[in-house]
Parts: sequence; C-alpha cells; structure tokens
Amino acid sequence: MGMTSSTWTCEARGPGFVVGVDAERIARFVRPDRTCNPLPMVFTEREVRHADASADPPRALCAAFCVKEALFKAVGGPFDPLGCEVFAREDEGPPDVEVDPSRGGDLRGRRIDVRLFAEGGDLVAAVLLWGEAGGPAPGGIEG
Repeated sequence: MGMTSSTWTCEARGPGFVVGVDAERIARFVRPDRTCNPLPMVFTEREVRHADASADPPRALCAAFCVKEALFKAVGGPFDPLGCEVFAREDEGPPDVEVDPSRGGDLRGRRIDVRLFAEGGDLVAAVLLWGEAGGPAPGGIEG
C-alpha cells in the first residue's frame, strides 16, 4: 500500500538534539514547465537550477522539500526555508545542506545530519539537528 501525498511528522527530543521527519510523493514535484521556480517561497533559484541539472529533477526537488519540512519540524518554530539550500546528490547519498549565515536562524552553527529513504514513488527525509540554536554543534561538520 502506498503513501498518500499528505505529509506526516515525527518529532523526538533528546539531550542536545532534535529529530524531524517528512514524507512526500515524488510525483507531486513533476513540472511540465521547467522554466520557473515552482515554489519561490521554498526553493532558491540555485536549488531549482541544481534540480533541473540532475538526472531526476522531480526527485531532487522532492528531496529538498522533504529536508526543509523535516528541518522546520525539528526547529519547532519560525523557520525561513530560504535560509538553507538543499542539494540532492546523484549517488543517492544524503543531500548537501548549506545554511545562509544571514538567514539561517536556528540552524546557524548546528550540525545537520540527513537521511533519505525511498520506496517506490515516495521519499522520506529524516533530519537530526544537533546543538542549541545559535550555539556550537557537538563535533562533526556544522550546517
């Protein structure tokens, strides 16, 4: 049985980390007209160009959207989706997340671990957000 196209959420909090999860149908991101940004309040033009250059643009956009939704759920408050950019990788590995220092809000200085799971036409993003807002991340690469 497949998932519906609605999103679902899961949150977990622990000492020094929070988790956010989001799921979407990749088909929701098929664009017959690839000449414009489908969601200018969510995707930067650089993200759209990256997705369009990929082997599977709908999957790349879906991955970026899922990661941003999972980050929003992990932050648990106001979140500027344009404050970070998400770039899906061709090798199916976790996407690269770049935080804009001037717009990243609660993501600045925090380590962001991302995992993507695909099943058929569905994609799930799980985000582990380390550290406190505005504080240093415990070890590893900071987002």
